[in-house]
Amino acid sequence: MNYQISYVPYGRISPILPSLLYYLNKSEFWTHGRAVVDDILQYLYTGKMQLWAIYQAESQKIDAYIITEIKQYPQCKMFVWQYGAGEPGVTEQCDELVFDTLEHAAKDSGCAGLEVFGRPGWKPIAKKHGCTVNYVIYEKHFE
Repeated sequence: MNYQISYVPYGRISPILPSLLYYLNKSEFWTHGRAVVDDILQYLYTGKMQLWAIYQAESQKIDAYIITEIKQYPQCKMFVWQYGAGEPGVTEQCDELVFDTLEHAAKDSGCAGLEVFGRPGWKPIAKKHGCTVNYVIYEKHFE
């Protein structure tokens, strides 16, 4: 499959939103109560976060997405991959394209680097693209 990735300006999210809702629900699940779909959409529509669509080049069908955020720390900005979901294996199939695109966007935005938030299974792919595992987050939820 030949995939492409494209930044989606917040003014162009509405037309493709129906094709993303299933995947946005997946992201909501993985937040473990930190955010719901409406929260994620609010971040996208206000420009706080950026939407990247991964789509089939031939049919233009969107099979996955990534949501990024430019995070300003006291000493530098980082380009943060906050959310991502799609059809099984899509981002793994085009990981070179995804990482190259996001790295260029990070550099163009004046960011010092790229941070990736993801499930443990992403470790080999992240390492393949020069990422190191710096933190593991342990959590305890209260009922």
